[in-house]
Amino acid sequence: MSEPTRVLGRIEREGDAVAVVFDRHYATTKADLWAACTEPDRLARWFAPVSGDLREGGTFTIHFDDADTPVCRVIRCAPPERLVWEWPVGEVAGLVTVGVATDGDGARLTLRHERLTPAQAPGYAAGWDTYVRSLDAYLRGADGPDWDAMWSALHELYAAASTSGAADPC
Repeated sequence: MSEPTRVLGRIEREGDAVAVVFDRHYATTKADLWAACTEPDRLARWFAPVSGDLREGGTFTIHFDDADTPVCRVIRCAPPERLVWEWPVGEVAGLVTVGVATDGDGARLTLRHERLTPAQAPGYAAGWDTYVRSLDAYLRGADGPDWDAMWSALHELYAAASTSGAADPC
């Protein structure tokens, strides 16, 4: 695995409220990107196995390799453009918003995970950054990065930016 030379996302702060944000172009169609982000069999190829109901008002469980299994609640599902869900993180339900749009000759993903604490932000930023890279590799038919190694390298970059007070480590 090559070391990442830069992060792909940014950390936004407003007081104690922190969000991690990603905005990426993919060489695929809007419909394909939406399916990759909402169909359990496809999510398992670049994110994690997901079981449950991904419809508005439904709940689903993310089954991560480390035995973390958050049960999330879908707040809004507006195919093929927006999926919003609550992701329980301790006592707080983080809010994840995924937007998909046509973007020139491809599609654009915007992902925002908010309601994080300053201490949580570098870890979630590194995780989502690794997944954004994995999604790109999956859509190109390539192997994704070594998740643990990529997360560790990215976490260092996001943590350094976070402690330096930089809101946007790009």
